[in-house]
Amino acid sequence: MNEQDVQMNLINVLQSIQSDSGYDISQIQGNTCPLNDLEGFDSMLWPAAISMLSSTIGVTIPNCSNIFLSKDGKRPLTINESAAMVCEMISREENQS
Repeated sequence: MNEQDVQMNLINVLQSIQSDSGYDISQIQGNTCPLNDLEGFDSMLWPAAISMLSSTIGVTIPNCSNIFLSKDGKRPLTINESAAMVCEMISREENQS
């Protein structure tokens, strides 16, 4: 799975969540920062989004991982950056197997 695949699936997950919440989905793209740019997207929704992405791509993303924040937890990430983080997790997991 490459970053583009993860990015596309993450965008689809976020569009689904935003649509179900009654929010606009037209502006969600790779440079969107979900924590800053998506209405209503907060700490109650990001775990659901991560779980949905995990199911969609068939990869376990640890419950303690917030793919929407930098590793130090201080900077919200864009969808592109989140996709890169997921791919890094997948690569680490594959290398440990």
